[in-house]
Amino acid sequence: MYYEFISSLSEILPVEDQTRILFQQRLKIVKVPKGKVLLSDGEICDKLWYVQSGLVRGYHFAADGQGNFRDVTDWFASEGDFFHAADSFVKQLPSRECIETLESSILIYISRTELYELYGNHPEACCIGRIIAERLLLTHQELLRDMRTLSAPEKLESFRARSRELFNRVPQKYIASYLGISENYVSKLKSRP
Repeated sequence: MYYEFISSLSEILPVEDQTRILFQQRLKIVKVPKGKVLLSDGEICDKLWYVQSGLVRGYHFAADGQGNFRDVTDWFASEGDFFHAADSFVKQLPSRECIETLESSILIYISRTELYELYGNHPEACCIGRIIAERLLLTHQELLRDMRTLSAPEKLESFRARSRELFNRVPQKYIASYLGISENYVSKLKSRP
């Protein structure tokens, strides 16, 4: 049931049987329909999630200068990815980020309380958590670099090259929002062979 989650941990660092059992005892699995909001603006993120199957996105609301708000996509998570609203999860403050499923998904999660208890009592769990955090940080850093240095065509090509599967699965309006480019431009590139 939790094989993929434990396998992902083992790819990060060889996991001893005791640590594997401790994680398994604390994991929960949920089937979530497409369009389900897992975290709303203002809620506190108290779970570290893992995508067993499906697709999830994180987003926030931004003012357009005329009193209206639009959602801006911050990240995507698909099979084998960990996710959370980092600032809220770490600081335990209300989140500015929302999280929703883009496809029907099977998700595994561990509560922040139980995860931090594992960190405090089991050094191996702490190392795993650090490596997960480092990977999430590197992904974010790569996006920031692309956003600051690449033109719109280059951003889209970079995303497509890094994430061909996501390029084909994610609705183009969310790709456009994620990259800060027009939806029409994404549509043109997606229609190319």
